[in-house]
Amino acid sequence: MPSDVRMHVILVPFPAQGHFAAFLSLAARLHAALPTAAITLVSTPRNVVALRASSSSAAAAGAPFLRFHALPFAPEEHGLPAGAESADTVHVRHFLALFQSTESPALQAAFDAFLAGVCVDAAEEEPVVVVADPFQAWTTAAAGRRGAGHAFLDSCGAFGSVVYHSLWNHLPLRRAPGGEAEAFCLPDHPEVTVHRSQLPAHLLLADGTDPWSAFHRRQIALGYGTDAVLINTAEELEPAELRMLRRTLGVPVLPIGPLIRLPTQHTSHRDSVMRWLDAREKLNLSVLYISFGSQNSLRPDQMMELAAALELTGRPFLWAIRPPVGLSDDTETFGLDKWLPEGFEERVRSNDTGLLVRGWAPQLSILAHASTGAFLSHCGWNSVLESVAHGVPIIGWPLQGDQFFNCETLEREWGACVEVARGNAEGSSSVVERQRLAEVLETVMGDTAKGAEMRRRVKEIQELIGSTQENGGASSAEALKNLFTAMLHATDHINDG
Repeated sequence: MPSDVRMHVILVPFPAQGHFAAFLSLAARLHAALPTAAITLVSTPRNVVALRASSSSAAAAGAPFLRFHALPFAPEEHGLPAGAESADTVHVRHFLALFQSTESPALQAAFDAFLAGVCVDAAEEEPVVVVADPFQAWTTAAAGRRGAGHAFLDSCGAFGSVVYHSLWNHLPLRRAPGGEAEAFCLPDHPEVTVHRSQLPAHLLLADGTDPWSAFHRRQIALGYGTDAVLINTAEELEPAELRMLRRTLGVPVLPIGPLIRLPTQHTSHRDSVMRWLDAREKLNLSVLYISFGSQNSLRPDQMMELAAALELTGRPFLWAIRPPVGLSDDTETFGLDKWLPEGFEERVRSNDTGLLVRGWAPQLSILAHASTGAFLSHCGWNSVLESVAHGVPIIGWPLQGDQFFNCETLEREWGACVEVARGNAEGSSSVVERQRLAEVLETVMGDTAKGAEMRRRVKEIQELIGSTQENGGASSAEALKNLFTAMLHATDHINDG
């Protein structure tokens, strides 16, 4: 397909930071493959304002080609706090309401009207294609009504997506062979073993009729009506998992990743972090970077044990710290000292071993820095790809969703991770001990055979990812061109009919 084709691509992400990041990266990749295509990202008003404001530091950095369209949305009408329009702005107890709000009839109607206008304005030779998040699967019907092509962008890895489909399609899990045991075989894929500790309580209790079941099964059923699935991985990274996913979905699955964000531009906050890292550059690979993502955090007791473990090792660390799970992000109100060992921050500051960064941290710049030796991570897929793309091994502490299975892929298949702990559910009986944490930190970052092997493996993966990114991601660009060739034929057939 020629690169000068005219078309309009409409991106519909789920409102969460990791999903936004993947869609922004896709926008840049799309523009590189199809520079004459119009690209519009659709979301709710606050998200559009935030995405516009941050576009200069996102993957689609300052790109004039990227347009935005805001759909009317009132959080209060869905039982959400005022201003809550994305997963990183709501407490976990509001997650179900947020998920349900993204498929509300009013939001669907507003999108349908927008899509209809785009399709009317498009020239006959300028097809319209909707690329949506799998959690926005209702867009398949809207695209069908308007004669537009449709694809999903799955922002997680292939293995996480396989597990998601299999578990939600086979409820209740108690009926799975060995389902009441601590571990059982994955329905549809008996070669895969799932542990109960890898599953959230709402999934373990789901029976197919509860609200969470209804939402996920609705998205899955609607999702099978898409024309293709784009997934943020590479054939070289997950060959077996992609084969499983293709059997599961029955539609074309195109690995168009890894989609790696670009580092942010300089800010005073970023500059202070980088100066701290620069002062440790002579201690090559010495710093442990710690972050649990933009949506989640540890329990208070887990934060206390992690802080104690850091002091036990004495290794330098940079911790992007958020309040414990269940509390507000207003760190000035509750004070970190309440959730950390007494005098912890003052001690690590005075002996120059630690830096606590409240809230946002320039993750890509940190991972790219010569002094960063390992990443203690929740194993969100974006963080996984960003870490291995920079040659940084991971200490895994998955907290929710696909993170457990991303961690498993990292450890079992790639050899680039050690899982140190699992979960953060309030009331959970899982115990995290400082001694265990300290031992794993030393194993990964110290002069050990295991640490050396992990560093070797992650360098191999870094080189593999580098080869997929050569020439601006040539293989991904080819996959996208193949997809849109199919979309052109599909929309021509619909419109001719």
